[in-house]
Amino acid sequence: MSHKTALKIYEWASYILLVAATVVYFWLKSQGVSIVLIILILAVFMRLMMERTRFRACEEENDQLQADLRRLTQLLAEEKKKHQNAQSK
Repeated sequence: MSHKTALKIYEWASYILLVAATVVYFWLKSQGVSIVLIILILAVFMRLMMERTRFRACEEENDQLQADLRRLTQLLAEEKKKHQNAQSK
């Protein structure tokens, strides 16, 4: 599953859980407080999972950019070396 898909799933799941908690609260009033708390905890958990997924996606992108930078730096060094060898001959 891609990072964008996971982010959307966690985001929408947290919204749905918040709406469900609101509905349960008004439906059960004083009896369903523990159920509402459980649903709210699940909503917070979904938000945390969303942030974790976003963090992992950023880390993977940073790793890929660093690898690209290393490769480009190596290519630049090789081109400079070739240019210097050509000038010295």
